[in-house]
Amino acid sequence: MEKEKRSIFDRFKRFMRKERWNSERYYQMFLYTFIFLLSLLCLYPLIYVLSASLMSVSEWQARNGIFLLPHRPTIEAYKYVLTQQQLYKSLWVSVARTVVGALLSTVTSALTGYALSRSDFFMKRPLSILLFITLIYYGGLIPSYLVIEQMGLLNTFWVFVIPGMLGGWNALVFRQTFQGVPPEIEESAMVDGASALRILWSILLPMNMPTVAVILLFCAVGQWNAWFDASMYIDSSNANLTPLQLFLQHAFSEQKPDAGQVTLLNIETQRMAVAVIGIVPILCIYPFFQKYFTKGVYVGAVKG
Repeated sequence: MEKEKRSIFDRFKRFMRKERWNSERYYQMFLYTFIFLLSLLCLYPLIYVLSASLMSVSEWQARNGIFLLPHRPTIEAYKYVLTQQQLYKSLWVSVARTVVGALLSTVTSALTGYALSRSDFFMKRPLSILLFITLIYYGGLIPSYLVIEQMGLLNTFWVFVIPGMLGGWNALVFRQTFQGVPPEIEESAMVDGASALRILWSILLPMNMPTVAVILLFCAVGQWNAWFDASMYIDSSNANLTPLQLFLQHAFSEQKPDAGQVTLLNIETQRMAVAVIGIVPILCIYPFFQKYFTKGVYVGAVKG
């Protein structure tokens, strides 16, 4: 009788183990299928833009803008776009504001976060409250314009950099990250004579490179994609300060030619070519930050 009960119990355990394995397999199959379809959905706009930039005028008109891949690819749109001198000026402005703006924003956020993580900093609570307020409230467009004007930043390169040098969210993320470092490490460095900046530069930042990389990437992407600030603070006469994204916005806002103008290069393919040029540089940067990305994004969720 005892053996029979044990045999039934063993068969039940094997059955449950098998069912659990099947359920896990079905769940993984569903998850992988869903992620694959979602990836295709996200990838399609990029494929469409690239295909449109490689399409001739006759093929565009014949397919009426509905396609996935071009039948006869051509680079005529790129040849035309790359002959415009304004493109190179705008590209240089975007690269400069991305590099300078991202570096300064990351440095100032790290310094502020480090100060807020120190228990002996006398302005810790008031400054934390001020930073938190900036995450909730925005002064408005007109007050922001008046402040920029009073600071003398209109029609200057620094209007792209100085207003965004300190991000409240980034500083609070750095504070949370630095608070997770055991205080004994800082104390031992102080005993050896290290200053506060030396501790930040040589100990805290290297120990938290995922956070630094993610904040740097987010700041760089934000600077690269920004165009509204240039449209507000830069006059149309200062074309040398037009970033690439504003150049792209102007290209997409141009009036479409009449249907009878078949001899002109298709303006849609020009727009798509400029869009590809604007997308490729930031896509090339992302792989260098990929290994830090997941850990850095979740740093605020795993440290309380």
